[in-house]
Amino acid sequence: MNLVFENFSSFLNIVEDVISTKLIEAKLTLENEGRDIENISELFIASDGAIVDILPDGTLVKVNLYIAIQTIDSSIINTLTLKNLYKYHIYRCSTISQMFDSGRKHRYKINSRDDGTFYYKLNDYNGYILKDIKNQKLNICKHCLKIFLDKSYVTDNDVENFNLQSFHQQKSSFFDFDTTQLEKGEDALPNVYSRHWESISTQLKRKRFYICENCGWRPEDNYQKRFIHTHHQNGDKRDNGYDNLKVLCIECHSNIDNYHLQIKSTDSYREFIAIQK
Repeated sequence: MNLVFENFSSFLNIVEDVISTKLIEAKLTLENEGRDIENISELFIASDGAIVDILPDGTLVKVNLYIAIQTIDSSIINTLTLKNLYKYHIYRCSTISQMFDSGRKHRYKINSRDDGTFYYKLNDYNGYILKDIKNQKLNICKHCLKIFLDKSYVTDNDVENFNLQSFHQQKSSFFDFDTTQLEKGEDALPNVYSRHWESISTQLKRKRFYICENCGWRPEDNYQKRFIHTHHQNGDKRDNGYDNLKVLCIECHSNIDNYHLQIKSTDSYREFIAIQK
């Protein structure tokens, strides 16, 4: 059966209205809370490396990429500074490549804000929201800034003086980018430990004799066993596969990557360092 449109212009008007509504919704989302990235293939990269999004009408817009949920110890919430918070990205820099290639399951958002503020949540280790912030100022990633400034080294002063609005106003050429080898978190859940994590962790440490698999340190008594941690190598706290878990002393755990540096601010870490002297 053939479809016949008696009033084709009316039909086109309806289509245009639908597109216009979707376009307005998409723009408002990007300009406010940001859009969740369910699959990395949703991202496109411009020829200069900038991250762009495609609006319903086909328009390309530069966007910022960032982790929207940060897990912290509730006791340090009032002492956090910009340097303690996650950074935002404007390019597919080495950090983004490393995070995606290693299968990190953190929650990413994109937005088109040009004032350097972001929709941001601070959670405790049980997944409870400590703070829900609509306009959290974040610093730009230094690796992205190196690309933008075409410099091998950037300073804190370069970070402070970066003008995100100016970056967004610059036009960027575009080409399709193959993202099939990259991986992204598939859900909106906070990255929290599974229900029986304490039991799983304890059993693993017993099987591996409470020996740090990195430096070989071993506790001398039951009290010192508190300095042995269990680490999720791919960063997904719900992935308790045997090969994904690694037993580490608190010092090696704190040095595993930038996301574990906060361990150095704990009393347990300082106590451990003291007994090594």
